[in-house]
Amino acid sequence: MKSLQETLKEIVVSLNNGLAEPLFHYAYGKDHWQNICDHEKDGQLPFNERNKYIKLLYVDEDEQLNNFGGVEKVICTGECLFLASSHLADPSYEYKYETHIKKLKDFCREFRDKMTYCGSNLQVKKWTIVEVENIYDNNLDGVKVKFTIDAR
Repeated sequence: MKSLQETLKEIVVSLNNGLAEPLFHYAYGKDHWQNICDHEKDGQLPFNERNKYIKLLYVDEDEQLNNFGGVEKVICTGECLFLASSHLADPSYEYKYETHIKKLKDFCREFRDKMTYCGSNLQVKKWTIVEVENIYDNNLDGVKVKFTIDAR
């Protein structure tokens, strides 16, 4: 069975299929590792031309065992971020929301649907979206998703 980390990485690779320069970037690791990553400062570009960052912060795996000690399913809980560049000097939160946070909310829902396509072994049980702004050294805005996913 593929891990959740591998599945997310494959989805990001598929999003870049056919693009001359990749716009979607995946990273796995705790918050303190994400802060030292280099990010393109492209907040002045239209949203569809900006780099998007999908950062899986952690995954906790709870193995559910059957009566014979075999793994019946794995329940994954964790957090991931869907981010794009912004400017600390953006005129207002409403501006940030309308220009990219709202679009990243829609994108993270589409991403969730890609994870659970027909034939996938993943079933999303909980998907909590929290807006974030000006995080990490590069002033990234977007959403943090707290999730619970059953992997069969």
